[in-house]
Amino acid sequence: MITEKNTVVNDLETRYLIGGEGRGSTVVFLHDGAWGASSDVTWGGVLPLAAQTHRVIAPDLLGFGGSAKAVRLDQSPFGFRLRHVYSLLDQIGASGPIHLVGNSFGGSIALRALLDERLSGRLASVTSISGTGGPWRSATSAELGSYDGTREDMTRIVRLLCDDYPGIEEQIDARMRWAAMPGHYAGMLAPHAKPPEPLRTARPADPYPEPFAEVTTPVLVFDCAGDPLVERGWVKHLTDRCQTVTVAPVPHKHAPNISHPEQTWSFIADFVRGA
Repeated sequence: MITEKNTVVNDLETRYLIGGEGRGSTVVFLHDGAWGASSDVTWGGVLPLAAQTHRVIAPDLLGFGGSAKAVRLDQSPFGFRLRHVYSLLDQIGASGPIHLVGNSFGGSIALRALLDERLSGRLASVTSISGTGGPWRSATSAELGSYDGTREDMTRIVRLLCDDYPGIEEQIDARMRWAAMPGHYAGMLAPHAKPPEPLRTARPADPYPEPFAEVTTPVLVFDCAGDPLVERGWVKHLTDRCQTVTVAPVPHKHAPNISHPEQTWSFIADFVRGA
């Protein structure tokens, strides 16, 4: 049984889903970063399967779902959300090593967790489904940047993310509800606003993915052959640098966790058992 809970973490309202209490190791799921994303939207089909054998926790990231529409504009979009997730885990007593699983933006956050010395020691494994860590996105990915508020446009977005499947209409409806939450639209656009020329400053150089050469934690990366949103062969950037990366090839689009939850969880479950 999956239960929805709400709490306050560091003075920020935080919604999360939890299940499988007392079962196996803890698996934490991070959702995608497209319009209307949330823990249930991204992981609704996977969580009941995973909760049969593991304790599962799926937070709504800051700016999304039922969590506070708070964003940091002075740093990358990964770090502050990752720290918020770990603060939630501490608050609810999930302080041991976790298996961190993310899709798309959530997968990028999970990969970046491996490179944070303050947090990486608490990782038993990391799985990224179509989350690259930031680079290697295709030109088509720019089409996710806009949303005009209509069901027609949300349908366009969802069909970029996943293959057709029996619950796709419910997926569209759910994303529309979360996208209409006060603050979500502004929070999605704010990081992309360009200041006037005199106020622009260069961002610090990002060494990613070079630090992956030092990663020793088991990593599973889904390589989705039908994904229009990332460059083909992007996983090689990680496998060339890190010997602990395993690749799961699937024929689907960007989010097989939405359209093919059973197959997706099967890959992750086998990997987690081995890790």
